Amino acid sequence: MTQKKQITKRTFICNILPSDYIIKSKASQAAINFCNRLVDGKCFNDIRSITPISYQIPPQITYKNITFYINNGKNKINKLVRYILLNVKLARDTHTSDAIWFYNLTFSCLLAYILLKFIWRKKIYIIMADYTPSSNIFSLQSFIGWLLRKCDGMISLSARSCFKHIKNLKVKAGIIDENMLNIKSEKKDINDIIFLFSGTLSPVTGYDMALKVFSKIPNAQLYISGNGEFPTEYKKYTNLHFFGNMKYEDYLCLLDSATICLNLRNPNLPENNNNFPSKVLDYFSKGKIVLSTISYPEIKGANYILSEYNEAAITKSIQDIINMDINELLKYSDNISFLRMNFTVQAWKETIHAVDSLNI
Repeated sequence: MTQKKQITKRTFICNILPSDYIIKSKASQAAINFCNRLVDGKCFNDIRSITPISYQIPPQITYKNITFYINNGKNKINKLVRYILLNVKLARDTHTSDAIWFYNLTFSCLLAYILLKFIWRKKIYIIMADYTPSSNIFSLQSFIGWLLRKCDGMISLSARSCFKHIKNLKVKAGIIDENMLNIKSEKKDINDIIFLFSGTLSPVTGYDMALKVFSKIPNAQLYISGNGEFPTEYKKYTNLHFFGNMKYEDYLCLLDSATICLNLRNPNLPENNNNFPSKVLDYFSKGKIVLSTISYPEIKGANYILSEYNEAAITKSIQDIINMDINELLKYSDNISFLRMNFTVQAWKETIHAVDSLNI
């Protein structure tokens, strides 16, 4: 019997940035946290970061032994030429790896994926954290969807993904560093309940719904952080506190002060079917209580409060929380054992090995 070749070099292609550049580039803190945990957990032994052409970043960055491919072109033509050169270089630099993993598939690394998959005929794997299908079959997004279906294996953060028919597919909603789990929930005065809405401030995440609901519940204090604007018409409401895009350390202090964390995504939007909001697991790890408008099969067994996605239902859920007995409310804050069983670095290493070793 022929012995299987052992994978000795796993390459991870992502778009990690050092913390100093996250806010000014308007990058996703949650996505970078996710990738950093994979990197720090040594799930891969070769890390490459290729940044979107819109980012304004110095040409030389040193961070965690990561190799960076930075498009610092001065104009559109220069950026396009540099995009091609960087993607070719990325493909050439990584084509000797035993397994090549992409964090999502976006325009910034699209050419490298095509070269590695169809020219060098490499085994390509995807960590699918976010994808929105397009109804236009001739769009770039549809082309990316076609390429994703050609991958050799996928770990999807969502069990509701449109890629569920990929043969070599595993579902794992997120990753939690083990040292994040050594906390205990403390009882808080019921009068101190604070709600937190954090993330990309857009209708996709339910930001508009949060503003509409909390503007009508003056005794419910809502803290808001993330990349986006605070509409002028809501500035008159004294229970709405807008902090904007914060440094991660400052955001963690804000999170510490919160009691209830909101996940108000519209379950009917296709954008919300191909992702799992990793912030939910982060909230769990901090002992926070989560109010969600989506019932996630990816975290079956976790304790969180569910609401239908409509103004009346969410309003009632918030009022019920405010009036709930504190001991009953704190039952929803206990998810540490659930996280330790399903979402640690070791659980991810085992899943990665199960996916990419299948084709060796």
